Amino acid sequence: MYILNEKEYIKNILTSNQKPDELSIRYLITLIAKYYFHNTTDAETLSALVKKKLAEFAIDNYQEYTYHKRIMTTCEGLFNESIDYRLKEREFVPIYMDEINLIHSLPDDRQKKVMFTLYAVARYMECGGWVNKKDAKGLSEIFKLANVTLPCAKRNELLHELYRKGTISFGKKIDNLNIQVELSDAGEIAYKIREFQNIGNQYIAHFKKGYKQCKRCGRIIKRTGTNKQYCNVCSKEAGAANNIKRIRKCRENKN
Repeated sequence: MYILNEKEYIKNILTSNQKPDELSIRYLITLIAKYYFHNTTDAETLSALVKKKLAEFAIDNYQEYTYHKRIMTTCEGLFNESIDYRLKEREFVPIYMDEINLIHSLPDDRQKKVMFTLYAVARYMECGGWVNKKDAKGLSEIFKLANVTLPCAKRNELLHELYRKGTISFGKKIDNLNIQVELSDAGEIAYKIREFQNIGNQYIAHFKKGYKQCKRCGRIIKRTGTNKQYCNVCSKEAGAANNIKRIRKCRENKN
C-alpha cells in the first residue's frame, strides 16, 4: 500500500477510530508510532501508547501479544534512528519528461504501463531507483498497480524484455526480486501522480490519444463526442443510485 500523505492519512484514521480494510496492522503500527514519536521520551512509553491506540480500534481478531514484538521493534527503531521517524507528506509523485520519452519508446502498452509504474514506485520508495520486492507476491502488486494482468511466467517474460532493452536492472541476490530503474530528477515534470492506484491506466488516459479514465472506478474508456465520464458498469450503478435518490426525494416532498 502506498500513501502519499501519511500524516494526514493517520490523523484521519485516529480521529475516526476506524482502520481501513486495505491497511495492514503492521503498517498501522508504524504510522501510529511515527505520529506519536515526538510526544514520548522513550521506546517503552511509545509502545504503550501504540498499544492503547490499537485497542481503541477494536480490530476483529486482534491480539496484542501477537504484535508485541513488532510494536517494540518499531518503537526502538525510531529512537535508535534505524527507522526514519518522518511521515511522508507529499502532494504528488512526479514523472519527468525524460522518463516519459523512454516509456514512449517501448513497443506495447503493457511494457509502457509497467515501466511507468516502476518509475512511480521507485520514486515513492526513495531508495536510489530500487523497487524492493522479496517475493512473487510483492511483484504481483506492481503488475496490479500497472493494470496489467498476466500469469507469473508472462510477467517474468515482460520484465526480462525490459531488462534486455536496458530499461531496468536486477539485484545481484538470487533470493529476491529487486528491480532498479534509472530516475531522472531534472527537467520538465510530465505528469504528477496524486493517487497510488490504477497507475497504468493513468498513463494510458493521459498519454494515449482517444482514452480517459472512468471517474468512478479508474477503468480505461474511449473518449467520445458525448463526453462520457463513466464506464458501462459504473454508468449503470450511478444511474441506479440517482434513481433511488430521486424516489427518496419525491417521497420526502410528499410528506
